[in-house]
Amino acid sequence: MTKSEIPEAIYQNINTKDTEGCVDLKTHREKHQPPQLTGSVSRRNRKQRAVEECLGLLCALLLTAVIVICVCFSIQRKHLLTHITKLNEEQEQLLNDNKVLTEEREQLLKYNNDLSEEREQIFTNITNLKGERERLLNHNNDLTKERDQLRNDKWKMWPYEQDLPADKFRWICYNNSFYFISSEMKSWSDSRQDCQQRRADLAIIKSPEEKTFFQKVVDRNFWIGLTKTDVWKWLDGTVLTNGSETDSSNCAVVAAGGYYTSACNSNNGWICEKTHHY
Repeated sequence: MTKSEIPEAIYQNINTKDTEGCVDLKTHREKHQPPQLTGSVSRRNRKQRAVEECLGLLCALLLTAVIVICVCFSIQRKHLLTHITKLNEEQEQLLNDNKVLTEEREQLLKYNNDLSEEREQIFTNITNLKGERERLLNHNNDLTKERDQLRNDKWKMWPYEQDLPADKFRWICYNNSFYFISSEMKSWSDSRQDCQQRRADLAIIKSPEEKTFFQKVVDRNFWIGLTKTDVWKWLDGTVLTNGSETDSSNCAVVAAGGYYTSACNSNNGWICEKTHHY
């Protein structure tokens, strides 16, 4: 071994020993350092505990949130169910109202049809009434013509050419006799002469009904065919049984109150009577 090789060997041996010694010392130090290792574990435990506390708090918050959400959902669900129930009730009410309206509509349609039929019936009745009215008017015209014809025939039955047409409307008919009521005033004899010129004579009252008829149509005193010589007699010779024998007047008039006596030369109206035998 040369001189230069000896120091290198020595250096290697020293390094090797030192290195081995260092390894042993390091290992020894690591085995004998419990305080440093305990502090690291404590910090790690504190962090883990903080994390666990945070996780617990977070879980509590989540649980609280879930509970709150569940409560809100339950309340909301209850409100929704109540609202759905109300909607169902409203729907049922609307269905009932629609049913009622449908029935009312059917009734209105039926009532309208009835009114239409009644209207048609009224129009038909009006048409029938118009036809009946026309028929009655025509019948009335026929009766009027027939009446006028009968009147003309009756006047033709009397052969008095001197009777003027205008004079016919001054005569009234009662109980198969015609009576002329004057509008002038004359004495009894002049009144009878006027009647005779008309192919008639002063009226003779033959029944209580005829007397009542005269009392209704006169409004003042009118000469009649009743005079007195010994007794009260009518112009046809019939004696008036209830006449006054002591009355000095010898001519009679009829008024609304019945028979009255009057001086023959006094002026009164007169009533002429014409029958078929004249």
